Formats: sequence, structure tokens, C-alpha cells
Amino acid sequence: MCNHFQGEGPMTQEKQLVIVGASARAAAFSTLRAGLQPWCVDLFGDVDLRGRCPVTVIPRQHYPHGLVDVVRDFAPPAPLMYTGGLENHPEIVRRLAECRPLVGNEPEVLHRVRDPWALSEALPRHTPRCERDWTQVPRDGTWLAKPRRGSGGSGIEPWSETSRPRRGIYFQEIVSGLPVAAIYDASADGSCRLLGVTQQLVGQAWLHARPFAYCGSIGPLALENDVVQAFESIGQRLQAAFRLRGLFGVDGVLQGNLPLVVEVNPRYTASVEVLEYAALSRSGPMASEACIGKGILFARGRLSFPAWGPWDLDEVDVPAGQMPAYADIPVPGTEIEPGQPVLSFFVRGGSTVECLQRLQNQAAKLDRLLFGS
Repeated sequence: MCNHFQGEGPMTQEKQLVIVGASARAAAFSTLRAGLQPWCVDLFGDVDLRGRCPVTVIPRQHYPHGLVDVVRDFAPPAPLMYTGGLENHPEIVRRLAECRPLVGNEPEVLHRVRDPWALSEALPRHTPRCERDWTQVPRDGTWLAKPRRGSGGSGIEPWSETSRPRRGIYFQEIVSGLPVAAIYDASADGSCRLLGVTQQLVGQAWLHARPFAYCGSIGPLALENDVVQAFESIGQRLQAAFRLRGLFGVDGVLQGNLPLVVEVNPRYTASVEVLEYAALSRSGPMASEACIGKGILFARGRLSFPAWGPWDLDEVDVPAGQMPAYADIPVPGTEIEPGQPVLSFFVRGGSTVECLQRLQNQAAKLDRLLFGS
């Protein structure tokens, strides 16, 4: 799975990869598992990331536009990969590509694949209905108002009588089913390989996540052959329609045996590491518990992150090839506002049901530790 990080051409003599985005930790750990050395820029500079590779924290008021100056002036002369959120800023990606060789999709691809109507044209049987004009959408909560430049579920709300039109939004009909994410690897020769499908955790109250916010993954899902074939066909059609390359993700809903695509994330996604840890488990002594769960705990109140906790060993001591119990660990004393992510945590299980239960148990323990009863 990590072969994608080799890029289109040879790396530098030290096999470095520059990673930029809102959060670089997951992609950096995947890069380390691939035998490369990441150099990162993100908003958090988490302790477990700092303990394994160079990282520069960019102030939120300078994100994403300030990334270009940091990369141009300080990054090593190595290929560059972007992570979550930057697919909504093709112009920033274009300027980054002028500084370093790009690993991933070009700005022109981002413009098209993030267009809901271009997506519907490519997958007419596998997409919900979309609408531009709010006057054509019923205000009964059966449609969503979604930002054109959204990620991680931010800014999404049901369209109802109390909703007000906003700039930069479109409307998508709500579809019922199991929230899922499919991960693909598209090659320059036009081939596209399905790497796996995970269950998405979205807006879970036990993680204190806002409605529609991404808050974890469980997988890989065991799917019937016809469902696997449907996902494979979706990836191949997307690759052909948009000329995608490298890792990309598809967020959607599994409605019975029918996958419906909600949006495409044309870059490394948060579910990739879940599939990687599952693959490592299947080849080791934990083969009987090769289902992996990842949860993201959000703050239910204001929090100054404590100086110690059960995550201490995961800050620097866990090898990159081994699944940590905790990740995205803030610097002690970091002030975290209500609704912001605190940290991620992982569990193993023999099934998705078992993983979900273990995630809920672990979230309850963390909640008591960090916020009290």
C-alpha cells in the first residue's frame, strides 16, 4: 500500500518526502512504514510526530497560503505530498508544485473531481441528487447544505425552515445506509486498484463529535463479491473520468449492496492507516484480530492537555510499523477548545462490532480521564 509514496520518479539520496496539510501525522507514519523520511508542515506539530521526524507548525492564520513560503524557503529538495483540506485549494497546490515535485493529483484534477455535477456525470447510478439553487430544495431536512470547500464533515447542515442561504454551498439529497470509505491506488498507466473499504464513524455523540464530523474508521469491511466488484468499478470509472493518480478516497453510503458516492477525496485519507495496520495484523501474531478501529475524541469542554497520561509510551517509543494505542498527541499544555479534536486512539478486534464496542469503552475511559465524570 505504501508504494505510492515512491512517487513518479526517484527520491533524493535520503529518500525524503515533504508532507503538508492540516494534519500530517497519519501520512508521515505511513511514509515511515514505506522506508522514507518525512519532513512535515501542519497546524498541530503533535508530540508523536515531532518524536519521529522534522515538523514545522504553521499558525492557523497563515494556513493554507503560508505553506508555500515555508516549503519554498525551508523544505528539503524532495517530492511533496499534500493531505486533507488542500484539495479545496487547487491554486495553493499549483504554487506548491512549482516549489517541489508533486506526488499526487494536479490542480486541474482537483477542480474537476471536487465538482459534484462532474462526479454525478461520471457515476450517474452511484451518486445522490445535487442542486445549486436553494429555492428548488425542500426545507424538510431531507437534503443537506454542504460547503464546496469542506472537509471532514465541517460546515454541513440539514436544509430546514430555519436554514439560511450561504455563499459557497450546494445541496445534496440525504441517502440512508452505512457510512463507508473506499481507498484506491491509481497508476499512471490508467489502472486503479481497490485497497479496501472501511466503515466511517460520523458525528458520534460518544466521541463528542459535531453532527456530520468525521470521527473515526473501522475496517476493513468484509464485503460480498458483487459489492467488491461495484466498488472496483467505481474506482475505475473515476480514474478514467478524472485521470486520478496515486492514493485517493471515496466517501459514500452502502445502501444494501449498492455503493453511493458522496464525494471524492483525491489524496491520502484518514482511513489509509486503518487498512495498513489491518494488513500488518493479518501477517503477524494478531491475525485473529485483524479488524482495526480508529477513534478521534473531541473536546466536550475546554481542556489544557495534561503533562502525562496513558499515551506517554506512544509519543516516541512505538516503532512506525507497529500500531500505537494513541496518536495525534498534543503538546502538554495545549489549550483545546470545545468541539476541537483532542487525540486519536486505536483498537483491534475480530469484527467491526467488536471494534466498535472497544472504541466506545476506550472513549469512555479517556473521557473520564480528561474531563472527569
